[in-house]
Amino acid sequence: MNAIRVRAILQPVAALSAAALLAALSGCGGGTEEKREYAVPRTLCGIPVDSEALTPFLPGGRTLTTKQKLSDGWGVRCEVRVDSRLVAQTSLQWLADAPNTTYYVGGQANSKLDHRAEGGRFLYSGWEGFGETRNCTSKKLLGARLFTAFQMYSADHQDAGAMKRLVTEYTNAAEKTDTCTSGKPFPG
Repeated sequence: MNAIRVRAILQPVAALSAAALLAALSGCGGGTEEKREYAVPRTLCGIPVDSEALTPFLPGGRTLTTKQKLSDGWGVRCEVRVDSRLVAQTSLQWLADAPNTTYYVGGQANSKLDHRAEGGRFLYSGWEGFGETRNCTSKKLLGARLFTAFQMYSADHQDAGAMKRLVTEYTNAAEKTDTCTSGKPFPG
């Protein structure tokens, strides 16, 4: 008789424990994802971006800020921060003697770039992408060519298709800037 009572009490407890464990493992146990209170930008440091493709990569938070930083007269990056935490970075870089995007990437990739587009002009993964502009050459910088990068640092979200759109559209937009058309170095 005692075994029947113990079993009757333990079965519902076991079922509730299993349900709680399943909810915790599936990520449905309480909505811990932080709400996004900021607007997703349409430009990053003056260069248009596909905000629809960018949105899933960005974390929740209260404020999003961008800040342009010069790496030298040959490069500029745009840091994207959510609540002061670096979440993404775009870059424009003049390189002399760079034969292609693979050379430009060098050791700066944070993931395996397992996708290519336009014959290797674009290299990308689910988190980052690199590109080469067309017809952006600087006589002032020894014939250097302009390359681009779009790197995510915060999201667990990976989407190679969205990253391809981001780096392709960012690179195409960079081709329309005064930097490209005039071949000027970045102001120091």
